[in-house]
Amino acid sequence: MTQAIKRKLTRQVLIDKGYELMNRYGFHAISIDTIINEVNLTKGAFYYHFDNKHHFVEAIIQERIAKEIHSEFIEPISERGNPIFILSDLLDDKILKNKLTQNIGSPLTNFIVQLSYEPNDYDLQGQLKEIFDQWKIALINLLYRGIEGGCLSRHINTEPVAEFIIASLEGVRTLKRTTNDKSLFYNYVEEFKNYLDTLKIVQETNETRHYQLVS
Repeated sequence: MTQAIKRKLTRQVLIDKGYELMNRYGFHAISIDTIINEVNLTKGAFYYHFDNKHHFVEAIIQERIAKEIHSEFIEPISERGNPIFILSDLLDDKILKNKLTQNIGSPLTNFIVQLSYEPNDYDLQGQLKEIFDQWKIALINLLYRGIEGGCLSRHINTEPVAEFIIASLEGVRTLKRTTNDKSLFYNYVEEFKNYLDTLKIVQETNETRHYQLVS
């Protein structure tokens, strides 16, 4: 194994352990010393790759959180098809089939909450908002494709719908930090699918409507 590969592996070990610990215990509870002790490395190894904790968290956001949102939530909704089916399959896959890490909740929400108490970390907060915005744009595009394809009602206000979908998914993922009650998640998915049904085109009947003027 070359020295360059060893350095890449060391960097990845640090990022993965920081991601895990900060999601479990919070940004403020985890120090650089805690992380290097967990992975049995030296401060020199840490500072070879990262200038400080801010730089380290930036790497976690870009290399773990952003990549997760893109691969798990943006890529699946970028495909062509009926948005109702695409979003329903996504719910089944991520919420019911437990394809995501359960005991840390939502990393995106975790870091948004934790860094909201850091007045000097506007740059990191901005990066988290950018991830949220990219997800929102992908959902808006999915909804527009559904409208143009005749699957969804043209009366949908796409931006609020996209924001609601994200808030809802992030909320139920956060609940997974506190409970493994499967019935709660089955109920959530069922009700969310009912909500998705409200986005469909209302089929007009062929019956003739009669109107009577009232004097």
